[in-house]
Amino acid sequence: MSFHTARAHARHSQHRIIPALLCACLLLLAAAATCVLAAAPAQADPQSVDFDTCTIFSSADAAQVLGIPVRPITNVGGCSYESAKETSAGWRRNVALNVFKYKSAADETSAWGDQKILHHFEPGRKNLTVVNGIGSEAYLQVVPDRKDFEGTIWVHKNLSHFRLIAVSEQSPSPDILKAAAQKIAAKLP
Repeated sequence: MSFHTARAHARHSQHRIIPALLCACLLLLAAAATCVLAAAPAQADPQSVDFDTCTIFSSADAAQVLGIPVRPITNVGGCSYESAKETSAGWRRNVALNVFKYKSAADETSAWGDQKILHHFEPGRKNLTVVNGIGSEAYLQVVPDRKDFEGTIWVHKNLSHFRLIAVSEQSPSPDILKAAAQKIAAKLP
């Protein structure tokens, strides 16, 4: 082998070794990063504790919100009621209460913060009203949706927050929703 050929062969070998070394280094870095990420505990979403919502929201409370007699809706989350009779259009008004209770203030604060982001609770937003005097923070929105209206009030209080929602062919009364929310909030710690 001539000197010139040996030198070219050595350079050609270096061109193979350098990428191989670079790949090996990248693999080691990736493995180290994976180990560090696996060692760090994942931050879990706060979990609400079990709570029978119907203990604080009766059929009489639901009838007061809807303004007509109601019957319970079973096999759904929270506590839900619908009008005992269909409307002339063939559907039923309904109301539901969902309560989210937590073991710690930190869990509740985190969960409430998530709800505020998810539902865009930002003062001045269209169809959203800040409600004072119920819990530590409350928001009311009444939104028309084709042939019906959806009135929702969200309330944050200590270790819990709740949502009261009423769907009707008429715009729900904000005062009635606020009064019902005040009554519910008084029953929560």
